[in-house]
Amino acid sequence: MLNATAIGWVLIATLQPWIGTSAEPVAESLLRKWLPLALALAAIGSAIVSRALVPEERDGFLRRHFLLYLAALALMLVAHFGGPDVQNGQLGAIYLLVAAGFAVHALVALWPAVDRMADRAAALQLAGVALVAMLVLLPYHRAVMPTASDEPHYLIVTQSLLYDRDLDVRNDYEGDRYGAFYPARLPDMHGVEVGRAVFSIRDLGLPILAVPPYAAAGRLGVLALMCLAGAALAAQLYLLLRDLRFAPRIALLATASTALVHPLLTYTTQVYPELLTALAFVTAVRVIRRGEGATVRELALASALVGALPWLSTRAWPTVVGLGLVVAYCALRPWWRHRRAGVPVGRVAAGAVPFALLVLGLSFVNWRTFGVFMPSAGYFLIREQQQVLTYTPWIGGPGLLFDRVFGLIPRAPVYLLAFVGAAALWRRARDGRGVQVTALAAGSLLSFAYIADIAYWWADGSPPSRYALGSIPLLVAAVAGGWDVVFAARPWARALAWGAAIASAVVAYVYAVLPNIRYDLALDVRASGSSGGLFTFLARATGIDVGAAFPSLVRVDALSVALVVVWTVICAALVEIGRRRAAGSQS
Repeated sequence: MLNATAIGWVLIATLQPWIGTSAEPVAESLLRKWLPLALALAAIGSAIVSRALVPEERDGFLRRHFLLYLAALALMLVAHFGGPDVQNGQLGAIYLLVAAGFAVHALVALWPAVDRMADRAAALQLAGVALVAMLVLLPYHRAVMPTASDEPHYLIVTQSLLYDRDLDVRNDYEGDRYGAFYPARLPDMHGVEVGRAVFSIRDLGLPILAVPPYAAAGRLGVLALMCLAGAALAAQLYLLLRDLRFAPRIALLATASTALVHPLLTYTTQVYPELLTALAFVTAVRVIRRGEGATVRELALASALVGALPWLSTRAWPTVVGLGLVVAYCALRPWWRHRRAGVPVGRVAAGAVPFALLVLGLSFVNWRTFGVFMPSAGYFLIREQQQVLTYTPWIGGPGLLFDRVFGLIPRAPVYLLAFVGAAALWRRARDGRGVQVTALAAGSLLSFAYIADIAYWWADGSPPSRYALGSIPLLVAAVAGGWDVVFAARPWARALAWGAAIASAVVAYVYAVLPNIRYDLALDVRASGSSGGLFTFLARATGIDVGAAFPSLVRVDALSVALVVVWTVICAALVEIGRRRAAGSQS
Protein backbone atom coordinates (compact mmCIF):
# COMPACT_ATOMS: atom_id res chain seq x y z
CA MET A 1 0.00 0.00 0.00
CA LEU A 2 2.81 2.43 0.86
CA ASN A 3 4.55 1.64 -2.45
CA ALA A 4 1.33 2.18 -4.39
CA THR A 5 0.85 5.53 -2.65
CA ALA A 6 4.44 6.61 -3.29
CA ILE A 7 4.30 5.59 -6.96
CA GLY A 8 0.99 7.43 -7.33
CA TRP A 9 2.58 10.52 -5.81
CA VAL A 10 5.48 10.29 -8.27
CA LEU A 11 3.07 9.88 -11.19
CA ILE A 12 1.00 12.90 -10.15
CA ALA A 13 4.10 14.99 -9.48
CA THR A 14 5.63 14.30 -12.88
CA LEU A 15 2.47 15.51 -14.59
CA GLN A 16 2.66 18.94 -12.93
CA PRO A 17 3.91 21.94 -14.93
CA TRP A 18 6.51 22.85 -12.27
CA ILE A 19 8.66 19.93 -13.46
CA GLY A 20 9.47 21.94 -16.57
CA THR A 21 10.60 18.99 -18.67
CA SER A 22 12.29 19.43 -22.00
CA ALA A 23 10.39 19.24 -25.24
CA GLU A 24 12.63 16.27 -25.97
CA PRO A 25 10.35 13.20 -26.08
CA VAL A 26 12.91 11.02 -24.30
CA ALA A 27 12.90 13.27 -21.25
CA GLU A 28 9.11 13.43 -21.22
CA SER A 29 8.74 9.67 -21.46
CA LEU A 30 11.46 9.04 -18.90
CA LEU A 31 9.70 11.12 -16.27
CA ARG A 32 6.07 10.42 -17.01
CA LYS A 33 6.12 6.77 -18.06
CA TRP A 34 9.38 4.96 -17.36
CA LEU A 35 10.06 6.34 -13.86
CA PRO A 36 6.72 5.15 -12.38
CA LEU A 37 7.17 1.83 -14.20
CA ALA A 38 10.72 1.44 -12.86
CA LEU A 39 9.59 2.14 -9.29
CA ALA A 40 6.73 -0.35 -9.67
CA LEU A 41 9.11 -3.05 -10.95
CA ALA A 42 11.50 -2.36 -8.07
CA ALA A 43 8.62 -2.58 -5.58
CA ILE A 44 7.52 -5.94 -6.99
CA GLY A 45 11.10 -7.19 -6.97
CA SER A 46 11.63 -6.10 -3.36
CA ALA A 47 8.39 -7.79 -2.31
CA ILE A 48 9.59 -11.05 -3.89
CA VAL A 49 13.04 -10.81 -2.27
CA SER A 50 11.48 -10.07 1.13
CA ARG A 51 9.72 -13.44 1.08
CA ALA A 52 13.13 -15.13 1.36
CA LEU A 53 14.06 -13.18 4.48
CA VAL A 54 13.34 -13.85 8.12
CA PRO A 55 11.13 -11.26 9.87
CA GLU A 56 13.97 -9.28 11.48
CA GLU A 57 15.74 -9.01 8.11
CA ARG A 58 12.54 -8.31 6.20
CA ASP A 59 11.48 -5.22 8.15
CA GLY A 60 14.76 -3.39 7.67
CA PHE A 61 14.97 -4.43 4.02
CA LEU A 62 11.50 -3.05 3.22
CA ARG A 63 12.20 0.21 5.04
CA ARG A 64 15.45 0.74 3.12
CA HIS A 65 13.61 0.08 -0.15
CA PHE A 66 11.96 3.50 0.10
CA LEU A 67 15.34 5.18 -0.34
CA LEU A 68 14.91 4.41 -4.05
CA TYR A 69 12.32 7.18 -4.18
CA LEU A 70 15.14 9.66 -3.57
CA ALA A 71 16.19 8.95 -7.17
CA ALA A 72 12.70 9.97 -8.30
CA LEU A 73 12.92 13.19 -6.30
CA ALA A 74 16.39 13.94 -7.67
CA LEU A 75 15.21 13.30 -11.22
CA MET A 76 12.30 15.71 -10.84
CA LEU A 77 14.52 18.40 -9.31
CA VAL A 78 17.07 18.12 -12.11
CA ALA A 79 14.27 18.30 -14.69
CA HIS A 80 12.83 21.38 -12.94
CA PHE A 81 16.05 23.34 -12.55
CA GLY A 82 17.65 22.10 -15.75
CA GLY A 83 14.65 22.88 -17.90
CA PRO A 84 15.09 22.53 -21.65
CA ASP A 85 18.89 22.43 -21.36
CA VAL A 86 19.05 19.16 -19.44
CA GLN A 87 20.47 16.31 -21.49
CA ASN A 88 19.10 12.80 -21.83
CA GLY A 89 22.30 11.32 -20.40
CA GLN A 90 22.02 13.45 -17.25
CA LEU A 91 18.45 12.34 -16.66
CA GLY A 92 19.32 8.75 -17.60
CA ALA A 93 22.17 8.64 -15.07
CA ILE A 94 19.71 9.44 -12.27
CA TYR A 95 16.90 7.26 -13.64
CA LEU A 96 19.16 4.19 -13.83
CA LEU A 97 20.05 4.61 -10.16
CA VAL A 98 16.70 2.90 -9.55
CA ALA A 99 17.99 -0.24 -11.29
CA ALA A 100 21.45 -0.08 -9.72
CA GLY A 101 20.13 0.72 -6.24
CA PHE A 102 17.52 -2.02 -6.35
CA ALA A 103 20.01 -4.66 -7.55
CA VAL A 104 22.65 -3.83 -4.93
CA HIS A 105 20.07 -3.63 -2.13
CA ALA A 106 18.46 -6.94 -3.10
CA LEU A 107 21.76 -8.79 -3.46
CA VAL A 108 23.00 -7.54 -0.08
CA ALA A 109 19.76 -8.82 1.46
CA LEU A 110 20.08 -12.21 -0.23
CA TRP A 111 23.70 -12.66 0.88
CA PRO A 112 22.91 -13.91 4.43
CA ALA A 113 19.71 -15.65 3.31
CA VAL A 114 21.03 -17.72 0.41
CA ASP A 115 22.63 -20.36 2.65
CA ARG A 116 19.24 -21.44 3.97
CA MET A 117 17.46 -21.39 0.60
CA ALA A 118 16.93 -24.26 -1.80
CA ASP A 119 19.04 -23.95 -4.93
CA ARG A 120 16.10 -23.44 -7.28
CA ALA A 121 14.56 -20.83 -5.00
CA ALA A 122 17.86 -18.93 -4.84
CA ALA A 123 18.25 -19.14 -8.62
CA LEU A 124 14.74 -17.74 -9.12
CA GLN A 125 15.44 -14.92 -6.67
CA LEU A 126 18.63 -14.05 -8.55
CA ALA A 127 16.82 -14.23 -11.89
CA GLY A 128 14.13 -11.90 -10.53
CA VAL A 129 16.69 -9.34 -9.36
CA ALA A 130 18.44 -9.46 -12.75
CA LEU A 131 15.15 -9.23 -14.64
CA VAL A 132 14.01 -6.11 -12.77
CA ALA A 133 17.35 -4.37 -13.44
CA MET A 134 17.23 -5.35 -17.11
CA LEU A 135 13.61 -4.28 -17.61
CA VAL A 136 14.27 -0.89 -15.99
CA LEU A 137 17.16 -0.35 -18.42
CA LEU A 138 15.21 -1.56 -21.46
CA PRO A 139 12.94 1.45 -22.31
CA TYR A 140 15.73 3.96 -21.76
CA HIS A 141 18.07 2.15 -24.13
CA ARG A 142 15.34 1.68 -26.73
CA ALA A 143 14.59 5.40 -26.71
CA VAL A 144 18.13 6.76 -26.87
CA MET A 145 19.80 4.15 -29.09
CA PRO A 146 18.44 2.94 -32.44
CA THR A 147 19.28 -0.48 -33.79
CA ALA A 148 22.76 -0.75 -35.28
CA SER A 149 25.01 -3.10 -37.24
CA ASP A 150 23.27 -6.47 -37.74
CA GLU A 151 20.33 -5.80 -35.41
CA PRO A 152 17.92 -4.43 -38.05
CA HIS A 153 18.66 -7.36 -40.33
CA TYR A 154 17.52 -9.86 -37.71
CA LEU A 155 14.37 -7.80 -37.18
CA ILE A 156 13.70 -7.62 -40.92
CA VAL A 157 13.58 -11.42 -41.07
CA THR A 158 11.19 -11.34 -38.12
CA GLN A 159 8.96 -8.86 -39.96
CA SER A 160 8.96 -11.04 -43.05
CA LEU A 161 7.93 -14.10 -41.05
CA LEU A 162 5.22 -12.17 -39.22
CA TYR A 163 3.66 -10.13 -42.00
CA ASP A 164 4.48 -12.05 -45.20
CA ARG A 165 4.72 -15.61 -43.85
CA ASP A 166 7.89 -16.16 -45.86
CA LEU A 167 11.67 -15.72 -45.79
CA ASP A 168 11.94 -13.59 -48.94
CA VAL A 169 13.11 -10.22 -47.60
CA ARG A 170 13.41 -8.29 -50.87
CA ASN A 171 10.16 -6.40 -50.34
CA ASP A 172 11.17 -5.72 -46.74
CA TYR A 173 14.43 -4.07 -47.77
CA GLU A 174 12.84 -2.19 -50.67
CA GLY A 175 9.95 -0.93 -48.55
CA ASP A 176 9.92 1.29 -45.49
CA ARG A 177 8.41 -1.07 -42.94
CA TYR A 178 11.71 -1.33 -41.09
CA GLY A 179 11.36 2.36 -40.23
CA ALA A 180 9.72 1.10 -37.05
CA PHE A 181 13.18 0.24 -35.69
CA TYR A 182 15.73 1.90 -38.00
CA PRO A 183 15.69 5.68 -38.60
CA ALA A 184 17.18 5.82 -42.12
CA ARG A 185 17.54 3.81 -45.32
CA LEU A 186 19.58 0.65 -44.83
CA PRO A 187 22.70 0.91 -47.02
CA ASP A 188 22.72 -2.77 -48.07
CA MET A 189 20.86 -6.06 -47.98
CA HIS A 190 22.32 -8.86 -45.89
CA GLY A 191 21.11 -11.60 -48.16
CA VAL A 192 21.64 -13.80 -51.18
CA GLU A 193 19.65 -13.32 -54.39
CA VAL A 194 17.96 -16.47 -55.65
CA GLY A 195 16.05 -15.50 -58.77
CA ARG A 196 13.84 -12.57 -57.84
CA ALA A 197 13.89 -13.47 -54.15
CA VAL A 198 16.40 -12.38 -51.51
CA PHE A 199 17.02 -14.67 -48.53
CA SER A 200 18.83 -13.38 -45.47
CA ILE A 201 22.17 -14.85 -44.44
CA ARG A 202 21.25 -14.22 -40.80
CA ASP A 203 20.61 -17.31 -38.68
CA LEU A 204 16.91 -18.06 -38.29
CA GLY A 205 16.68 -19.09 -34.64
CA LEU A 206 16.36 -15.60 -33.14
CA PRO A 207 13.94 -14.24 -35.80
CA ILE A 208 11.66 -17.26 -35.33
CA LEU A 209 11.65 -16.88 -31.54
CA ALA A 210 11.14 -13.12 -31.90
CA VAL A 211 7.92 -13.34 -33.92
CA PRO A 212 5.47 -13.46 -30.95
CA PRO A 213 7.13 -10.67 -28.92
CA TYR A 214 7.53 -8.52 -32.04
CA ALA A 215 3.88 -9.01 -32.89
CA ALA A 216 2.99 -7.91 -29.35
CA ALA A 217 5.27 -4.89 -28.92
CA GLY A 218 7.66 -4.48 -31.86
CA ARG A 219 11.34 -4.00 -31.06
CA LEU A 220 10.45 -3.41 -27.41
CA GLY A 221 8.94 -6.89 -27.24
CA VAL A 222 12.07 -8.47 -28.73
CA LEU A 223 14.24 -6.65 -26.20
CA ALA A 224 11.96 -7.95 -23.45
CA LEU A 225 12.66 -11.44 -24.80
CA MET A 226 16.39 -10.74 -24.49
CA CYS A 227 15.89 -9.59 -20.90
CA LEU A 228 14.08 -12.84 -20.12
CA ALA A 229 16.95 -14.75 -21.73
CA GLY A 230 19.45 -12.81 -19.61
CA ALA A 231 17.52 -13.51 -16.40
CA ALA A 232 17.18 -17.21 -17.29
CA LEU A 233 20.91 -17.36 -18.03
CA ALA A 234 21.64 -15.87 -14.59
CA ALA A 235 19.49 -18.57 -12.98
CA GLN A 236 21.15 -21.37 -14.95
CA LEU A 237 24.63 -20.06 -14.20
CA TYR A 238 23.85 -20.05 -10.49
CA LEU A 239 22.55 -23.62 -10.67
CA LEU A 240 25.59 -24.64 -12.71
CA LEU A 241 27.88 -23.31 -9.98
CA ARG A 242 25.91 -25.19 -7.37
CA ASP A 243 26.21 -28.34 -9.51
CA LEU A 244 29.96 -27.75 -9.36
CA ARG A 245 29.76 -27.67 -5.55
CA PHE A 246 30.51 -24.02 -5.02
CA ALA A 247 29.03 -22.68 -1.79
CA PRO A 248 25.73 -20.77 -2.19
CA ARG A 249 27.29 -17.42 -1.35
CA ILE A 250 30.16 -17.95 -3.79
CA ALA A 251 27.67 -18.98 -6.49
CA LEU A 252 25.54 -15.91 -5.77
CA LEU A 253 28.50 -13.55 -5.86
CA ALA A 254 30.04 -15.05 -9.00
CA THR A 255 26.76 -14.99 -10.89
CA ALA A 256 25.78 -11.49 -9.78
CA SER A 257 29.23 -10.05 -10.52
CA THR A 258 29.11 -11.38 -14.09
CA ALA A 259 25.42 -11.42 -15.09
CA LEU A 260 24.90 -7.78 -14.04
CA VAL A 261 27.96 -6.34 -15.78
CA HIS A 262 29.27 -6.19 -19.32
CA PRO A 263 28.87 -8.09 -21.61
CA LEU A 264 25.89 -10.11 -20.33
CA LEU A 265 23.94 -7.08 -19.10
CA THR A 266 24.85 -5.07 -22.19
CA TYR A 267 23.53 -7.70 -24.58
CA THR A 268 20.07 -7.75 -22.98
CA THR A 269 19.59 -4.46 -24.87
CA GLN A 270 20.77 -5.89 -28.20
CA VAL A 271 18.97 -7.93 -30.85
CA TYR A 272 21.61 -10.61 -31.28
CA PRO A 273 21.43 -14.40 -30.74
CA GLU A 274 24.52 -14.76 -28.53
CA LEU A 275 22.64 -14.61 -25.20
CA LEU A 276 20.25 -17.32 -26.38
CA THR A 277 23.21 -19.38 -27.54
CA ALA A 278 24.89 -19.09 -24.13
CA LEU A 279 21.61 -20.03 -22.44
CA ALA A 280 21.20 -23.17 -24.57
CA PHE A 281 24.85 -24.08 -23.95
CA VAL A 282 24.66 -23.77 -20.14
CA THR A 283 21.32 -25.58 -20.00
CA ALA A 284 22.73 -28.51 -21.99
CA VAL A 285 25.74 -28.71 -19.66
CA ARG A 286 23.41 -28.84 -16.66
CA VAL A 287 21.17 -31.48 -18.22
CA ILE A 288 24.06 -33.95 -18.56
CA ARG A 289 25.52 -33.20 -15.14
CA ARG A 290 25.08 -36.84 -14.09
CA GLY A 291 27.37 -37.98 -16.88
CA GLU A 292 26.98 -41.65 -17.71
CA GLY A 293 24.05 -41.74 -15.29
CA ALA A 294 22.02 -39.40 -17.50
CA THR A 295 18.62 -40.80 -18.39
CA VAL A 296 17.28 -41.25 -21.91
CA ARG A 297 15.11 -38.19 -21.40
CA GLU A 298 18.07 -36.07 -20.29
CA LEU A 299 20.16 -37.24 -23.24
CA ALA A 300 17.34 -36.36 -25.64
CA LEU A 301 16.98 -32.88 -24.13
CA ALA A 302 20.73 -32.26 -24.26
CA SER A 303 20.81 -33.46 -27.87
CA ALA A 304 17.96 -31.09 -28.78
CA LEU A 305 19.72 -28.15 -27.14
CA VAL A 306 22.94 -28.92 -29.02
CA GLY A 307 20.93 -29.20 -32.24
CA ALA A 308 19.31 -25.82 -31.58
CA LEU A 309 22.69 -24.04 -31.45
CA PRO A 310 23.26 -23.95 -35.27
CA TRP A 311 19.77 -22.44 -35.67
CA LEU A 312 20.81 -19.64 -33.34
CA SER A 313 24.31 -18.93 -34.63
CA THR A 314 26.65 -20.32 -37.25
CA ARG A 315 29.55 -19.35 -34.97
CA ALA A 316 28.22 -21.86 -32.43
CA TRP A 317 29.45 -24.84 -34.47
CA PRO A 318 32.68 -25.21 -32.43
CA THR A 319 30.53 -25.36 -29.30
CA VAL A 320 28.31 -27.93 -31.01
CA VAL A 321 31.33 -30.12 -31.73
CA GLY A 322 32.75 -29.96 -28.22
CA LEU A 323 29.44 -30.30 -26.40
CA GLY A 324 28.17 -32.95 -28.83
CA LEU A 325 31.16 -35.18 -28.15
CA VAL A 326 30.46 -35.04 -24.41
CA VAL A 327 26.78 -35.92 -24.98
CA ALA A 328 27.91 -38.88 -27.10
CA TYR A 329 30.26 -39.96 -24.32
CA CYS A 330 27.43 -39.85 -21.78
CA ALA A 331 25.25 -41.97 -24.05
CA LEU A 332 27.87 -44.63 -24.77
CA ARG A 333 29.95 -44.74 -21.60
CA PRO A 334 27.79 -47.33 -19.75
CA TRP A 335 28.15 -49.68 -22.71
CA TRP A 336 31.95 -49.28 -22.73
CA ARG A 337 32.24 -49.60 -18.97
CA HIS A 338 30.28 -52.84 -18.67
CA ARG A 339 31.45 -54.39 -21.97
CA ARG A 340 27.94 -55.30 -22.93
CA ALA A 341 27.41 -57.15 -26.18
CA GLY A 342 24.54 -55.06 -27.51
CA VAL A 343 24.68 -51.39 -28.35
CA PRO A 344 22.28 -49.36 -26.13
CA VAL A 345 19.99 -48.35 -28.98
CA GLY A 346 17.70 -46.25 -26.80
CA ARG A 347 20.52 -44.15 -25.37
CA VAL A 348 22.22 -43.75 -28.74
CA ALA A 349 18.94 -42.68 -30.35
CA ALA A 350 18.21 -40.22 -27.55
CA GLY A 351 21.67 -38.68 -27.86
CA ALA A 352 21.69 -38.48 -31.64
CA VAL A 353 18.20 -38.27 -33.14
CA PRO A 354 17.02 -34.88 -31.79
CA PHE A 355 20.30 -33.28 -32.88
CA ALA A 356 20.14 -34.93 -36.31
CA LEU A 357 16.52 -33.92 -36.88
CA LEU A 358 17.20 -30.28 -36.02
CA VAL A 359 20.28 -30.09 -38.25
CA LEU A 360 18.45 -31.84 -41.09
CA GLY A 361 15.52 -29.49 -40.62
CA LEU A 362 17.82 -26.48 -40.92
CA SER A 363 19.42 -28.01 -44.00
CA PHE A 364 15.98 -28.57 -45.53
CA VAL A 365 15.01 -24.92 -44.98
CA ASN A 366 18.26 -23.83 -46.62
CA TRP A 367 17.60 -26.17 -49.55
CA ARG A 368 14.16 -24.64 -50.07
CA THR A 369 15.57 -21.11 -49.93
CA PHE A 370 19.17 -21.12 -51.16
CA GLY A 371 19.02 -24.39 -53.09
CA VAL A 372 21.83 -25.88 -50.97
CA PHE A 373 21.10 -28.76 -48.58
CA MET A 374 23.36 -27.89 -45.66
CA PRO A 375 23.20 -25.87 -42.44
CA SER A 376 24.66 -22.35 -42.53
CA ALA A 377 24.17 -22.27 -46.30
CA GLY A 378 23.92 -18.48 -46.48
CA TYR A 379 27.38 -17.98 -45.04
CA PHE A 380 28.72 -20.76 -47.28
CA LEU A 381 27.43 -18.98 -50.39
CA ILE A 382 29.11 -15.67 -49.53
CA ARG A 383 32.42 -17.22 -48.49
CA GLU A 384 34.20 -15.66 -51.49
CA GLN A 385 33.05 -12.15 -50.57
CA GLN A 386 34.60 -11.95 -47.12
CA GLN A 387 37.71 -13.45 -45.59
CA VAL A 388 36.82 -15.41 -42.46
CA LEU A 389 39.73 -17.47 -41.14
CA THR A 390 43.19 -15.91 -40.86
CA TYR A 391 44.68 -18.51 -38.49
CA THR A 392 46.29 -15.88 -36.24
CA PRO A 393 45.21 -16.88 -32.73
CA TRP A 394 48.21 -15.07 -31.25
CA ILE A 395 46.41 -11.87 -32.28
CA GLY A 396 42.75 -12.76 -31.89
CA GLY A 397 43.17 -14.60 -28.57
CA PRO A 398 44.86 -11.77 -26.66
CA GLY A 399 42.58 -9.36 -28.51
CA LEU A 400 39.42 -11.01 -27.20
CA LEU A 401 40.80 -10.72 -23.67
CA PHE A 402 42.98 -7.60 -23.51
CA ASP A 403 42.35 -5.30 -26.49
CA ARG A 404 41.79 -1.75 -25.21
CA VAL A 405 38.78 -1.15 -27.49
CA PHE A 406 37.22 -4.58 -28.00
CA GLY A 407 38.65 -6.76 -25.21
CA LEU A 408 36.73 -8.30 -22.31
CA ILE A 409 39.11 -7.61 -19.40
CA PRO A 410 39.34 -3.81 -19.85
CA ARG A 411 35.54 -3.57 -19.63
CA ALA A 412 34.96 -6.27 -17.01
CA PRO A 413 38.12 -6.75 -14.94
CA VAL A 414 36.18 -9.10 -12.65
CA TYR A 415 36.99 -11.79 -15.24
CA LEU A 416 40.62 -11.65 -14.06
CA LEU A 417 39.33 -13.82 -11.22
CA ALA A 418 38.83 -16.57 -13.80
CA PHE A 419 42.60 -17.01 -13.97
CA VAL A 420 42.82 -17.21 -10.17
CA GLY A 421 40.02 -19.79 -10.15
CA ALA A 422 41.24 -22.02 -13.00
CA ALA A 423 42.92 -24.48 -10.62
CA ALA A 424 39.90 -24.56 -8.29
CA LEU A 425 37.69 -25.44 -11.26
CA TRP A 426 40.13 -28.14 -12.37
CA ARG A 427 40.05 -29.60 -8.86
CA ARG A 428 36.27 -29.92 -9.11
CA ALA A 429 36.70 -31.77 -12.40
CA ARG A 430 38.84 -34.31 -10.56
CA ASP A 431 36.43 -34.56 -7.64
CA GLY A 432 33.43 -35.96 -9.49
CA ARG A 433 32.35 -33.09 -11.75
CA GLY A 434 34.50 -34.06 -14.71
CA VAL A 435 31.66 -34.34 -17.22
CA GLN A 436 30.34 -30.84 -16.57
CA VAL A 437 33.76 -29.22 -16.52
CA THR A 438 34.74 -31.10 -19.68
CA ALA A 439 31.54 -30.00 -21.42
CA LEU A 440 32.15 -26.40 -20.38
CA ALA A 441 35.78 -26.49 -21.43
CA ALA A 442 35.20 -28.31 -24.73
CA GLY A 443 32.40 -25.98 -25.85
CA SER A 444 33.97 -22.76 -24.59
CA LEU A 445 37.60 -23.33 -25.59
CA LEU A 446 36.76 -24.55 -29.10
CA SER A 447 34.58 -21.47 -29.52
CA PHE A 448 37.37 -19.22 -28.24
CA ALA A 449 39.94 -20.84 -30.53
CA TYR A 450 37.67 -20.43 -33.56
CA ILE A 451 36.86 -16.78 -32.85
CA ALA A 452 40.54 -16.04 -32.23
CA ASP A 453 41.28 -17.32 -35.74
CA ILE A 454 38.72 -15.27 -37.66
CA ALA A 455 39.62 -11.98 -39.32
CA TYR A 456 36.93 -9.91 -37.57
CA TRP A 457 37.21 -11.29 -34.02
CA TRP A 458 36.37 -7.84 -32.67
CA ALA A 459 32.81 -7.90 -34.12
CA ASP A 460 32.82 -4.12 -34.48
CA GLY A 461 29.62 -2.17 -35.00
CA SER A 462 28.16 -3.96 -31.99
CA PRO A 463 29.19 -3.56 -28.34
CA PRO A 464 32.54 -5.16 -27.46
CA SER A 465 32.95 -8.83 -26.58
CA ARG A 466 29.98 -10.04 -28.62
CA TYR A 467 31.84 -13.08 -29.92
CA ALA A 468 33.38 -13.75 -26.49
CA LEU A 469 29.92 -14.64 -25.18
CA GLY A 470 30.44 -18.18 -26.51
CA SER A 471 33.16 -18.69 -23.89
CA ILE A 472 31.41 -16.88 -21.03
CA PRO A 473 29.99 -20.02 -19.29
CA LEU A 474 33.46 -21.43 -18.65
CA LEU A 475 34.73 -18.02 -17.56
CA VAL A 476 31.88 -17.56 -15.09
CA ALA A 477 32.61 -20.97 -13.55
CA ALA A 478 36.27 -20.02 -13.25
CA VAL A 479 35.31 -16.64 -11.72
CA ALA A 480 33.44 -18.60 -9.03
CA GLY A 481 36.65 -20.51 -8.40
CA GLY A 482 38.45 -17.18 -8.14
CA TRP A 483 36.02 -15.83 -5.54
CA ASP A 484 36.38 -19.10 -3.64
CA VAL A 485 40.15 -18.69 -3.54
CA VAL A 486 40.01 -14.98 -2.71
CA PHE A 487 37.66 -15.41 0.24
CA ALA A 488 40.18 -17.74 1.85
CA ALA A 489 43.06 -15.33 1.16
CA ARG A 490 44.31 -12.22 2.93
CA PRO A 491 42.22 -9.01 3.17
CA TRP A 492 44.25 -7.18 0.52
CA ALA A 493 43.43 -9.93 -2.02
CA ARG A 494 39.72 -9.61 -1.23
CA ALA A 495 40.02 -5.83 -1.60
CA LEU A 496 41.57 -6.22 -5.07
CA ALA A 497 38.82 -8.64 -6.10
CA TRP A 498 36.10 -6.28 -4.89
CA GLY A 499 37.86 -3.44 -6.69
CA ALA A 500 37.71 -5.41 -9.96
CA ALA A 501 34.02 -6.16 -9.41
CA ILE A 502 33.21 -2.51 -8.63
CA ALA A 503 35.17 -1.31 -11.67
CA SER A 504 33.17 -3.76 -13.83
CA ALA A 505 29.91 -2.43 -12.38
CA VAL A 506 30.97 1.17 -13.07
CA VAL A 507 31.71 0.35 -16.72
CA ALA A 508 28.35 -1.41 -17.05
CA TYR A 509 26.63 1.66 -15.59
CA VAL A 510 28.46 4.03 -17.96
CA TYR A 511 27.56 1.81 -20.92
CA ALA A 512 23.92 1.80 -19.78
CA VAL A 513 23.74 5.59 -19.43
CA LEU A 514 25.68 6.35 -22.64
CA PRO A 515 25.04 3.40 -24.99
CA ASN A 516 26.38 5.27 -28.02
CA ILE A 517 29.98 4.99 -26.73
CA ARG A 518 29.83 1.19 -27.08
CA TYR A 519 29.92 1.23 -30.90
CA ASP A 520 33.52 1.46 -32.11
CA LEU A 521 34.73 0.56 -35.60
CA ALA A 522 38.01 -1.21 -36.30
CA LEU A 523 38.69 0.99 -39.34
CA ASP A 524 38.46 4.12 -37.17
CA VAL A 525 40.73 2.59 -34.53
CA ARG A 526 43.32 1.68 -37.14
CA ALA A 527 43.21 5.15 -38.67
CA SER A 528 43.26 7.20 -35.47
CA GLY A 529 44.80 4.95 -32.82
CA SER A 530 41.83 5.82 -30.61
CA SER A 531 41.30 4.10 -27.25
CA GLY A 532 37.61 3.74 -28.10
CA GLY A 533 34.48 5.45 -26.86
CA LEU A 534 34.63 4.14 -23.29
CA PHE A 535 38.20 5.13 -22.44
CA THR A 536 37.91 8.43 -24.32
CA PHE A 537 34.89 9.30 -22.17
CA LEU A 538 36.62 8.20 -18.95
CA ALA A 539 39.76 10.17 -19.86
CA ARG A 540 37.65 13.32 -20.29
CA ALA A 541 35.83 12.69 -17.02
CA THR A 542 38.84 11.76 -14.87
CA GLY A 543 41.89 13.03 -16.73
CA ILE A 544 43.37 9.50 -16.71
CA ASP A 545 43.76 7.47 -19.90
CA VAL A 546 43.15 3.97 -18.54
CA GLY A 547 43.21 2.60 -22.08
CA ALA A 548 46.96 3.18 -22.28
CA ALA A 549 47.45 0.20 -19.95
CA PHE A 550 46.04 -2.19 -22.55
CA PRO A 551 47.34 -3.24 -25.98
CA SER A 552 45.71 -2.58 -29.32
CA LEU A 553 45.43 -5.81 -31.30
CA VAL A 554 43.57 -4.07 -34.10
CA ARG A 555 46.47 -1.67 -34.65
CA VAL A 556 49.47 -3.74 -33.58
CA ASP A 557 52.71 -1.92 -32.70
CA ALA A 558 55.75 -2.60 -30.54
CA LEU A 559 54.15 -1.15 -27.41
CA SER A 560 51.09 -3.34 -27.88
CA VAL A 561 53.25 -6.45 -28.24
CA ALA A 562 55.02 -5.54 -25.00
CA LEU A 563 51.70 -4.97 -23.23
CA VAL A 564 50.42 -8.36 -24.44
CA VAL A 565 53.48 -9.98 -22.87
CA VAL A 566 52.91 -8.07 -19.63
CA TRP A 567 49.23 -9.06 -19.39
CA THR A 568 50.04 -12.66 -20.28
CA VAL A 569 52.60 -12.79 -17.47
CA ILE A 570 50.09 -11.24 -15.05
CA CYS A 571 47.45 -13.82 -15.95
CA ALA A 572 49.97 -16.67 -15.69
CA ALA A 573 50.92 -15.38 -12.24
CA LEU A 574 47.25 -15.31 -11.24
CA VAL A 575 46.86 -18.92 -12.38
CA GLU A 576 49.89 -19.94 -10.31
CA ILE A 577 48.60 -18.09 -7.24
CA GLY A 578 45.26 -19.84 -7.62
CA ARG A 579 46.97 -23.20 -8.07
CA ARG A 580 49.00 -22.81 -4.89
CA ARG A 581 45.97 -21.67 -2.92
CA ALA A 582 43.91 -24.58 -4.23
CA ALA A 583 46.68 -27.05 -3.40
CA GLY A 584 47.03 -25.57 0.09
CA SER A 585 43.32 -25.79 0.82
CA GLN A 586 43.24 -29.39 -0.43
CA SER A 587 46.08 -30.44 1.82
